Amino acid sequence: MRYIAIDKLRPEPAWLQAAGDALRAVSSAAPEQRSAVIKDHDHVWGLFKDALRELSYNKCWYCESIDARSDNAVDHYRPKGNVKGANPPHQGYWWLAFVWKNYRFSCTYCNSIRKSAETTGGKQDYFPLFDEAARARTDADSIDDELPLLLDPTKMTDVKLIAFSEDGDVGPVATERDRREYKGATESAVRYHLKHPIIVERRMERLRIVRRWVDEADRQLARYVNNEEPFARSTAESRLQDIRDAASPEAEYSIAVKHLLAGLVNSEAAKTVLQSL
Repeated sequence: MRYIAIDKLRPEPAWLQAAGDALRAVSSAAPEQRSAVIKDHDHVWGLFKDALRELSYNKCWYCESIDARSDNAVDHYRPKGNVKGANPPHQGYWWLAFVWKNYRFSCTYCNSIRKSAETTGGKQDYFPLFDEAARARTDADSIDDELPLLLDPTKMTDVKLIAFSEDGDVGPVATERDRREYKGATESAVRYHLKHPIIVERRMERLRIVRRWVDEADRQLARYVNNEEPFARSTAESRLQDIRDAASPEAEYSIAVKHLLAGLVNSEAAKTVLQSL
């Protein structure tokens, strides 16, 4: 999960007008009619999808995958409808249905329930909190009192809580199991389906390639330093650029690549690339 600077977005006045009209329609509807009214205005967030997509270079905000086969969705970080698992039952953050800062660009595997032979995951309408008693239940309540367990890619303090290993797996950075930091990373790995076999395999393959580049760059850098090969420097620079590109915001699984580089403490190539980012 890479940090997404959502505040860079600048909604067009026409979109803000449409969102405002939709919110007023929902606000004036009877509680039992809100879901239907929200659905009647789903084109509003659909119009915002391209802006969200471009902000992350076409990557899912949760798993950093680029999947042309996925019907990528505008996910409502705080669900607009019933919140699954909430106790007591919660009818959803309907007042945030047309607030663009509540939108996240998501692939199908992260946004919808999907099962494999080994895993089940998908955010859907889940939104667990560290303390259920702090949940906002009306538009008069403050969401700032909540501590979501689902890590938010728009929060710099959240994206650093999850780590990737060289085998493509994912888990919490924190070690204290009773803390929000640990529970949030663990819950997010499940709800965003970050351990889905397809994603893990794609992530691991990317890391295997980068690791080969790092090893080659280290060999060429050593030859250059020792004057063993006159063209070693240019070869090393080429591999270093490949590694840097793989860790850039545009690349799939770039944060996993950065975690790989940070773990290679004895690699001159890894240190050189990290210093350049």
